[in-house]
Amino acid sequence: MTKVKFIAYFSLLLLLFPLLGKAQSTQTEFELSLEEALKYGLEHSTSIKQAVYDQRKAKYREGEVMSSGLPQISAEAQYQNYPNLPTQILPGELVGQPGQDLEVQFGTEYNANATIKASQLIFDQSFFIGLQAAKGSRELYRLMKESTEEEVLYEVSTAFYTALQLESQLKVLDSNLKTLEQLENLMKVQYENDLVKKTDYSRVKVNKANLNTQFQSLQANYKQQKNYLKLLLGMPISNQISLEKPEELEDISLQSMQYEREEQIEMQILEKQKVLSQLEKKSFSAGYYPTLSLFGQQMWQAQRNEFNFFDNSEPWFQQTLWGIKLQIPIFDGLKKHRQIQQSNIELEKMSLQQTHTERQLDMQFENAREQLNNSLKSVKAQEENKELAKEVYQQTQELYQEQVASLTELLDAEQAYRESQNNYYNELIKFKVAELDLLKAQGKLKTIITQ
Repeated sequence: MTKVKFIAYFSLLLLLFPLLGKAQSTQTEFELSLEEALKYGLEHSTSIKQAVYDQRKAKYREGEVMSSGLPQISAEAQYQNYPNLPTQILPGELVGQPGQDLEVQFGTEYNANATIKASQLIFDQSFFIGLQAAKGSRELYRLMKESTEEEVLYEVSTAFYTALQLESQLKVLDSNLKTLEQLENLMKVQYENDLVKKTDYSRVKVNKANLNTQFQSLQANYKQQKNYLKLLLGMPISNQISLEKPEELEDISLQSMQYEREEQIEMQILEKQKVLSQLEKKSFSAGYYPTLSLFGQQMWQAQRNEFNFFDNSEPWFQQTLWGIKLQIPIFDGLKKHRQIQQSNIELEKMSLQQTHTERQLDMQFENAREQLNNSLKSVKAQEENKELAKEVYQQTQELYQEQVASLTELLDAEQAYRESQNNYYNELIKFKVAELDLLKAQGKLKTIITQ
């Protein structure tokens, strides 16, 4: 065996045993499992924080409505100065001067008064209904927060698995690139020693360039996907993260998964919205009821020809009054009647929406269960295909060493084996996503972090 042929043969052997390890990153990365990512998202997600603010706002709105039923007290002070007192014309008959008009000025130049007013609502049907609506609205925002949490769990999980899928594809491309680099070096030596044609050598270089372009594009997509995941988590984009691979596939019993429509947060939200619409209708009807309130007022008044309101020798006159106010609606141009009619239409729409949502949830559950079942079959099929590709690759290695198989056949077998590994992992990711869809359809996404 010549020296050139020995070098070529030794280089071929290197192709059969690609390095499996990867270089250690010089930059510190924080490794996240799916459960850790979900817990972080529930704590830091911007959308969840916004839902919390809405919930807190609803709490204060309830307090605002309740405050209108408490005593209302206000104070008022006023000072008036009349450089020219108002003049009134009085008939002279009042003072024994018939046929004459008398110009009389009433009042004093300086006037001041202070008043304290108080009122207390005794009966107002609209108030009691509004209080119920405020409490219901607070409960609605609580449900909407739970819905937001479920949406964050689903989006984070999906983004997490998508990033893992891209990472797996990157590893396959990286391995293929290393193989092509080794092959390019080998072909260069062979070409320089007239062992291969220039076209074969050029074809390897072209394939390497194309694969490198694919790798760069996929790497950019992978970085973008991780940035999107960090955005969903409420994490600074500058943070460096790595993702922990999911556990091995576990066989599960699909038939054991029960579906209860009432547990769905969507149905709970619709039901609460319907209750609030019914309360709105009652509020319009309450406009036909009378209102009753108690009021009182205490006033102090002083009139001076000089500005001496702080002179204790001059009197301040008091006025006290209290009363009960009854207000009875008689006719408003059929305004309340038309408002009630609108409420009836809105309630009919909501009933229709409930029916549609029920059917939609049923469809989502059945589709998700069917998809999960099919995905499970695909995973098992790809697992078998992976083992078969591995067997073919090992057999091709042996045939190549016996000079029965060509180099092209060996490289094709190796690539097929790596692709089968990639396909298996991709199907595993699809299975995980299908599993998420089923949990989402059941309203049980939170079980991911409670298991």
